[in-house]
Amino acid sequence: MAPSDPQDGLEHILTHLLQDFMHHMHQTGLSRPQIQALLHIYLAGECPISEISALTDSSPAAASQLVERLVQQELVRRTENPANRRIKKLHLTDKGMKLINQGLASHHFIGELMAVLKPKQRETVHAAFEYLAQASQQIHSAHKRKDQHHA
Repeated sequence: MAPSDPQDGLEHILTHLLQDFMHHMHQTGLSRPQIQALLHIYLAGECPISEISALTDSSPAAASQLVERLVQQELVRRTENPANRRIKKLHLTDKGMKLINQGLASHHFIGELMAVLKPKQRETVHAAFEYLAQASQQIHSAHKRKDQHHA
């Protein structure tokens, strides 16, 4: 059997992970735009409502309504930007963070994959994921610095 393109394998795994995550999150009763907003806030740490509007391709009023529903469910909290009180920053609450973490932990597919591998293979995969996580953090930090520089 010829070796396949690693990107194809990664895309296959990511597709399954995303399906597991979305299945878990939909069971909570959240809509797809609400899930997108929660994930964005989770990854960004904090963000203005305007980013939610751009992310969901909706008007500022619609994004505000979406955020208000998340606030009412105690998944998100709004705080004022000290530099400009008209701009509200969004943060996940403990409840919102717990929900995202439960969704991320619901990856049955990874468990099944790892169970099929031999112990040495599992160690290799674990090390590769650690390298990827470190690289991802470096890229995220570089993007954040670039965004702050342009702000």
